[in-house]
Amino acid sequence: MIFDSGQVLVSCEHASNRLPVGMKASPEMMALHIAWDPGALKIARRLAETFNAPLHAGEYSRLVVDLNRTIGNSVLVRRVSDGHRIPFNHGLSRSDVERRIKDYYLPYRTAVSEAVEGIIQDCGRCVHLCIHTYTPQLGDNVRGNDIGLLYDPHRQPEAALVRELREALIERTGLVVWLNRPYQGTADGILPRIREAHDAKVYVGIELEVNQRFAEVPAELDDITDAFSRCVQDLCGWKEGDGLQ
Repeated sequence: MIFDSGQVLVSCEHASNRLPVGMKASPEMMALHIAWDPGALKIARRLAETFNAPLHAGEYSRLVVDLNRTIGNSVLVRRVSDGHRIPFNHGLSRSDVERRIKDYYLPYRTAVSEAVEGIIQDCGRCVHLCIHTYTPQLGDNVRGNDIGLLYDPHRQPEAALVRELREALIERTGLVVWLNRPYQGTADGILPRIREAHDAKVYVGIELEVNQRFAEVPAELDDITDAFSRCVQDLCGWKEGDGLQ
């Protein structure tokens, strides 16, 4: 099956550092990477425009409830993050957490899942581009890559496509591109849960992680986004590797 932009869905779970009415924290805290992924929404919007694709973006900070975690994960609603005590999460009851899941989490996850199913029905395959950014340094760990491509190495054609995508991005940008770093593509998140519901031939999930140092230079962020979109479109694996042609 050849690549078609109609197959693309873009999501951005950590798009915003906004808080719902009634929740308060200092502007300094809400500007930190613990609250959102700076630059991610800009990338996601540009990709959605390029592919004329639907965009699903989180409306509130990940500190309210993390849209990229599974219900039951201990960090779904964080009381402390990277050493910072989260004031509006202190003393939450189980019912408080359940209310946030109902009000903020489930509507988003349901909308994305239904959009994936609709694209598969209409186009035969969904190419889900999940957009995040990461802090250049977490604790004592300095992240050495500019871009991370997260995927499931046991799914085809996803794995072959992402390996080809890495080589194409390096050639086009000259940047340091690593696979499944700074996170594992199979770690808890929205893509692994959606993969569980769909055959590998009809659902390809690629998480793009960009170093947040590029968020401070809009032109460079645009260049990375445009290179990524062009490389995705030009992958030979769309025609050669999925057995659906």
